[in-house]
Parts: sequence; C-alpha cells; structure tokens
Amino acid sequence: MVEREHGAGGARRKAILATAREMFLDQGYKPVSMSAIAARLGGSKTTLWSYFPSKPVLFMAVAEDLVDEYAEFISASLVLNQPLDRSLTVFGERLLAALTSPPITALMRIVTGEARDIPGLGQMFHEQGLARGWRITTEYFAELQRRGLLRSSAAPFRAAQHFIALCQSGCYQIHMIGDQKPPNAATIAADVNEAVKVFCAAYGPQD
Repeated sequence: MVEREHGAGGARRKAILATAREMFLDQGYKPVSMSAIAARLGGSKTTLWSYFPSKPVLFMAVAEDLVDEYAEFISASLVLNQPLDRSLTVFGERLLAALTSPPITALMRIVTGEARDIPGLGQMFHEQGLARGWRITTEYFAELQRRGLLRSSAAPFRAAQHFIALCQSGCYQIHMIGDQKPPNAATIAADVNEAVKVFCAAYGPQD
C-alpha cells in the first residue's frame, strides 16, 4: 500500500485514475471496460488489476477523487469577512458553477443511473458528497450565526439545506435533466441573486 501511495507506484495510480476519470466521464460507466482503460494507459490488465481489482472498485475511486476535489473547492468558497448577502452570493455562485461543471454533471448522471448496480456507490456518494457538503456548509452557517449575521433562532443545518435548495431551483435543474451546456455566469448570478434575497428575508438577522 505504501509503495502505491509514494514514488512510482503513486504516480502510476494517479495516471490510472486520471485516465479512468476521462473515459468514464466522457463515455459513461457501462461502455468503458478495464481492457479499454489498460489499452489507453499502454499497460497490461494485470497491472491495472493490481491497483484496482474490478471496474466498480476503480469507478468508486474515481468518484471519491472527484468528490474530494469538489469538497475542497466548496470549503475554499466560504466567505466570512463580508456582509451576509455578499458572502452568500460568492458561495452560491461558486457552488452552482461547480455543480454544473462538466465533470460533476457527468458524475451525478452516472451515479444516478448506476447506484443500484454498483454496491456501495450510493452510500459512498451520500457520505462523501452530499452529507459531507452539508457538514461543511452547516459549520459555515453556524459561524455566520455566531458572528450575528444569521438570526439566532435559525438552525444552521436547515439554513444550509434551504440555501442550497434555493440556489439549485433554477438553471441547475434544467441543466441536470438534459441541457448539455453549462449555464453561463449571468444565468448563475441571476439565480443566486434571487436565492440570496429569499434566504436573507427568512434567515437574516432581525432588527
């Protein structure tokens, strides 16, 4: 295990994940075979299997990698040193940009279609993706509340859920049901602007 995390073994594992990610996200889960991934890598299936013993295991690793990147991006998008509406606008716009990006869109569609057939995929995506995102944003909203930017009666977890749902109520839904082109910055900004208005009316500090 240590050998695969460092040095040549670690580099090979990263190369496998990068190649598999490109193929899965471009073609979908079912059309991609381990043989095709090995051929693209220029190595043998035996080498590939020594790192990932099956296609489901490899796809799970690809999904976890992508979810980790998304979680880091979301964490870096949380602003605390500005007024509530501005902080939420920055967060909301970056959130929607990430959720409608080609990699995340492709992953969401694959997970939705394959969760029943890949053991543990749905649970992993919930725990490492959705639940993790909610934890990050709940902590953020709790900090906003401690700073007096959110009304004291608000439940941070519910506030986080409601804000994310408001942001996802427009172009995100249209995009996920089939619009292949990500929404542009102006469309995202308009959706987030409306979400921030509604959220601040419901959760902003009371006079």
